[in-house]
Formats: sequence, structure tokens, C-alpha cells
Amino acid sequence: MNKKKYILKPGKHQFAPGSAAVHDNDSLTDKEAAWYIKRYPHIKSLFVQLPNRSSTKQNKTGEGK
Repeated sequence: MNKKKYILKPGKHQFAPGSAAVHDNDSLTDKEAAWYIKRYPHIKSLFVQLPNRSSTKQNKTGEGK
């Protein structure tokens, strides 16, 4: 679960107008989060921004021997 791209701020959240506040980190996948953000851009503020992890792939190439 540490490798999630989308981490919600603490608590239950409502994404769609008129829907119940049922979303939290335990019940939301990255795929679902991306869909909701695309459909309802105003919810982006409910998420915590994680640091960029793009440099981890470079260590697997064997460079720097």
C-alpha cells in the first residue's frame, strides 16, 4: 500500500455530488482515484501530493559499476 500514487487526506470523502462520503485510502485504488480526478477535477485537493519516485528505475540498470 506504500506505493500508491494517490493518497487521500485523513477521513472519509465524497467525490461525486449527491454521493455518500465513503472513500478512504483503504477502499480506493489508484485506478479509481485517477478516474474520479479526471471526472471531478475539484477533488484533487482531497489528495496529498507524494514525492516523485522516478529515480528508482535508474538504479536497476547496472550503471555506475
